[in-house]
Amino acid sequence: MTKTRWMLIVLVLLIIGGGYYWYSRPRGSEISLEFTKPNQVLVGQPFTFTVAFSNYSDQVFDNARLSIILPDEVSFVGQSPDQRVAEQLIGDVGPGSLNQQSRDLIVLGGSQSIKRVEAKLSYRVSGSSAEFESRSGADIAIGQPAVGLTFTAPQNVPNGEDFDLTIQYQNNSAEDVRGLRLQLDYPQAFKLKKSSLAPVQGVTNAWDLGTLPKSVGGTITISGSAVGPEQSLMNFIATLSADFLGQDYTISKQAADVSIAISPLALTVTLNNSAGYVAHLSDTLTYTLRYRNNSDTTFTNVTISAVLTGELFNMAAIQSAAAFNSVSNTLTWNTANTPALANIAPGQEGSVDMTLKVKDAFPIRRLSDKNYTLKVQAQVESPTVIPGTAASKTFSLVNLETRVAGQIAVRALGFFRDAAAGILNAGPYPPKVNAPTQYSIHWVIQNYATDVSNVVVSAFLQSGTRFTGTVVSTIDAKPVYNAASGEVRWEIGNLAATKGVIGQPLEAVFQIENTPAVNQVGQTIPLLGETRIQANDMFVNAALVNSAPSVLSDVRDDPTITTSDRKVQP
Repeated sequence: MTKTRWMLIVLVLLIIGGGYYWYSRPRGSEISLEFTKPNQVLVGQPFTFTVAFSNYSDQVFDNARLSIILPDEVSFVGQSPDQRVAEQLIGDVGPGSLNQQSRDLIVLGGSQSIKRVEAKLSYRVSGSSAEFESRSGADIAIGQPAVGLTFTAPQNVPNGEDFDLTIQYQNNSAEDVRGLRLQLDYPQAFKLKKSSLAPVQGVTNAWDLGTLPKSVGGTITISGSAVGPEQSLMNFIATLSADFLGQDYTISKQAADVSIAISPLALTVTLNNSAGYVAHLSDTLTYTLRYRNNSDTTFTNVTISAVLTGELFNMAAIQSAAAFNSVSNTLTWNTANTPALANIAPGQEGSVDMTLKVKDAFPIRRLSDKNYTLKVQAQVESPTVIPGTAASKTFSLVNLETRVAGQIAVRALGFFRDAAAGILNAGPYPPKVNAPTQYSIHWVIQNYATDVSNVVVSAFLQSGTRFTGTVVSTIDAKPVYNAASGEVRWEIGNLAATKGVIGQPLEAVFQIENTPAVNQVGQTIPLLGETRIQANDMFVNAALVNSAPSVLSDVRDDPTITTSDRKVQP
């Protein structure tokens, strides 16, 4: 081949490659994306964001689409606050053309920060099927909220005593804000009694503020009381929202925490003299309620009550000096049954108690019946009021919730004839000396009231017994035999609560073979030792252990064996 022909081939390849590059090269340099936006925006104040794009190339851009991509806490006005992307079809963009698109946005959080809004232009070049895109963004400086909130609340409040919550709002923007509404979310322990502005009709915790002129503010005072355990924390959340194009947006939010003050008449509850006690079925429970006068005032006619809640309480077994109301499951101690409550002097303390039992079985009826608890809500009160307080009585509340551990059970059953399991056992029955007889062992598992993990079932084969290797299981995991130790082990993993109590139990079947020795004539011999099951209770984070007795050669679980003499024959 001549040198001239080589040069011609190289030239053709360069032309082809150059053409391919021309049509498929990135075209970001031929597209300009520019942004127009305010220097700073306020949280909760709509603003216009404009994207301008120019085609500096000599090509027509087909089927152009512009996407605006928002960061968290920035939304499109009139759309759901969760919408993060808006795409608009532009169509064909000719050479040298300039286009712009505008969207109204609103920032819903992140005051005194920077948020970046991005734009993406997607398009095709005429004559090519390849799709290109050009992407850029602009930083938005976020200022203070357009309408600021100041939430003032006391740090501590006595049980049952009225207190005020003050919410101040201020329009910080240069425009009127329309459609304002204030909402206060509060815990059940708080009882709202009145507010300085009438609430929205039909509710007690929302107020229409209407249009708030620029630079104008206002105040709402809310009064109420709270009843709860000492030092328990109550969370109040004030939310200010506004309507823009028919869509409500949260434009400001403030929270305040209020705790229940320590009462001058204190009460504590303990169970079985243990902190964090975990109850079990059939347990005996002794609750001790201790009271103390922490004030300089003598409290008279003191009453202590305890309300019991929990399906596993055996109410019929309650023992206490208290009066018991079996309709409300309430025990009450007063001066009639506990004379020491007539007067409690400053610094004086004492206690009352009650004893009852946990039921013997879980009342499981549905798959959702799990994670049982025992709850005691106790209260001490006196009509005596500390001088200088506005309360109508002195009282204290305390709650104690005790978790009840679950229960997992295993049955170990032996069969000689086992057609139901699909296993054919060979050999003589009753068993004979020096003659192998096969049996099938069933492990049946039931898990009661809690989810459990790391479930393991194990047992040891006894003298003269071997594992044949035939195994059937209702799950993927199957029992495995360790020839070195003689242990059969079934590692199951996790089990849901009520498995086998509601619905079919978990079951595994494995075949063994036993050859009686001459010294076992006339005996019932052990085939499999005690079966042990263990698991971790995921509700109380404690170990659960149970067992089933050894399986013997008389296989009493097999209904097909009718002979009365099941002992080893000579």
